[in-house]
Amino acid sequence: MHPDLLIFLGISIVPVLILARYRRVMRLDRGVYFILVGTGLLSLAALVDYLEETLLEPFMLMMADKGEWNLLVAVLGYIPGVFLTGLGLSRWFHVTLKLESEIKKRERAEESLKRRSEQLKEALVAASEANQAKSEFLAKMSHELRTPLNAIIGFSEVMNNKVYGSLEVPEYAEYAEHIHESGKLLLGIINDILDLAKVEAGQITITEEAFFLRSLVTDCLPIVQARASEQGIYFVSKTEDDLVLWADKRIVKQMLLNLLSNAIKFSQKGGEILVKSYARTDGSHVLEVFDHGVGMTNEEIDLALEPFSQAQASKVYGDNAGAGLGLALVNTFMGLHDGTVELTSKKGRGTHARLIFPASRAVKPSDDDSLNHSIMEDFRAS
Repeated sequence: MHPDLLIFLGISIVPVLILARYRRVMRLDRGVYFILVGTGLLSLAALVDYLEETLLEPFMLMMADKGEWNLLVAVLGYIPGVFLTGLGLSRWFHVTLKLESEIKKRERAEESLKRRSEQLKEALVAASEANQAKSEFLAKMSHELRTPLNAIIGFSEVMNNKVYGSLEVPEYAEYAEHIHESGKLLLGIINDILDLAKVEAGQITITEEAFFLRSLVTDCLPIVQARASEQGIYFVSKTEDDLVLWADKRIVKQMLLNLLSNAIKFSQKGGEILVKSYARTDGSHVLEVFDHGVGMTNEEIDLALEPFSQAQASKVYGDNAGAGLGLALVNTFMGLHDGTVELTSKKGRGTHARLIFPASRAVKPSDDDSLNHSIMEDFRAS
């Protein structure tokens, strides 16, 4: 094969590959564009040399001698082709070096990010293990913490009620009452902390049963009535008769008591608290407590739903002490029932607290006679 033809084929591969790779000349980098034009000129010059010495030699010699053709091909083909190819390669190498440097920087950044991510994962695992250990410890401390407090409350109540006769010094009766109230307050706080710890440790399981929401409200109101009466607060109950819920009755009762206690705590003297139960159009059942108390801002609502946090309203009244766990516990317990807590409130206007149970927990009349009988017995007892 003729050497000039080999040169032509060898050089022509470069522009062909460039066009096959990029397809659109207008989008080429300037260095690649120079290489394309330069190698194109070189391949044309090699093709002219080949034709000059083979097929078209007689015709070309008629137009000019061989020396003139070689000079023309060199000036118009080889020299600008080599120049443009060299310029393009220079720019291409420069871009390649910058790209390689950028790639190395990104690789180093990715490696650093990977190490940081692994460190964060390890820290997260350690924090999770520590939190689990804390929760398990608090859950196991239930008996050890509650037993002495129950004794304090019990003995102080005996003294306060003068079961075995009157106390000789009047101040002792006042002290016994303070001990009793403080013990009850501390026990309530510890119970909330332990309940929250049990949920976090996965040690609380719900025992589901069917019960009427009206009967639950009827059971709860007498428990908080004495405290409400001290402040001249009265209850208004509007509960639908036929709403039956499938849930843990003890936990739902505890949630409602927490809402009622909060409503009493932040209501003005002589105020009114409304308790409602009703069904929504989507089938969900709602327990609602509405007070006309001090109310909260949106920021305070978010704060009240966090464990160990208290809204600013609760910090204003010194006799409303607490650990800030009531609403956080309600929120956690509703999560166990696949439900949600809705709080709407306005400063100085009061607060709406809603426990929304999904339609899947609403019990409807069924063919199970034993279940219907149990529900009706509950209804009659209420």
